[in-house]
Amino acid sequence: MFSDGRGLEISETLHGLASDPLIVLFALLTQLGDVWFLFLLGSVHYVVGDKLPQWGFERRRGLFVLGLLLTYVALVGVLKQSFALPRPPGAGTPTDIQWIPSVLQGAFANISTGDGYGFPSGHALGSTLVWGGFALVVGRNKLSHAWIALAGVVIVIVSLSRVVLGVHYFIDVVVGVTIGLAVLGILYKVANHGTDPGRVLGIAAGIGILGLIHGFTFESVAAVGGAVGAWLAWRAVANSTPAHPSNRQEVIAGLAVIGLTGGLFALLHSLKPPLVVTFFGATIAVSGIIGAPLVGKQLVEQSEER
Repeated sequence: MFSDGRGLEISETLHGLASDPLIVLFALLTQLGDVWFLFLLGSVHYVVGDKLPQWGFERRRGLFVLGLLLTYVALVGVLKQSFALPRPPGAGTPTDIQWIPSVLQGAFANISTGDGYGFPSGHALGSTLVWGGFALVVGRNKLSHAWIALAGVVIVIVSLSRVVLGVHYFIDVVVGVTIGLAVLGILYKVANHGTDPGRVLGIAAGIGILGLIHGFTFESVAAVGGAVGAWLAWRAVANSTPAHPSNRQEVIAGLAVIGLTGGLFALLHSLKPPLVVTFFGATIAVSGIIGAPLVGKQLVEQSEER
């Protein structure tokens, strides 16, 4: 099955030994490195800021984490298209588990399979970038060994899940983590320890534009639209966006904006509209996220004036 040599026999062994319950467990755990979850992690912390007890931080640092996600989405597309190496045979076919209800079979197939090119592992790269970046900025001006350890555990679990599920070779996840660590170290310094997220957003936009060299697809155009929208929006609202939310109402209003933008993303992904619509839709959606704290503040102020 894993004849590509990138498996080093480890991939075949882990996938072959996995029982049905273990497959289901790792299908759920792999979501910790999926784009939707990483998007939620970054955007919610950007809006909520230090209103989250013990694990919140100033909004610029939250935007740094979100910028890492946008960088990952743009970068992994460039890398996969450049190497154009296949996934293991059968990566797109879900394990036949009879005791999963038929109504959940589609969802299980979606979270336990993979399509497209396989090298490097996007989940391994993305979880390293985003969870690693989160651990670097959550310590309130000092590195927290506990959070770094937690991020390391999540990265290992996500990487292991990709091999156990049979959607990646062992080398795919190792290289994904390695690239993620290297890029994270560079961006952390470029962003002045996470306090200047605009630089990361600019880099994400540049990588996304570079990715168009390989072709105009839904994924590449959405990546460019999202990164460019984030960069432009932050340039417009950086000085007026409050560093800390003033009250719970402001946070709730900002999260409502996040919900709307998430809905727009889901709509784009399900409809796969023309590329022009995809670009502007992604631009508007991510711009809405960047402006969510300011919109929340203005909505609260308007309600108080009435």
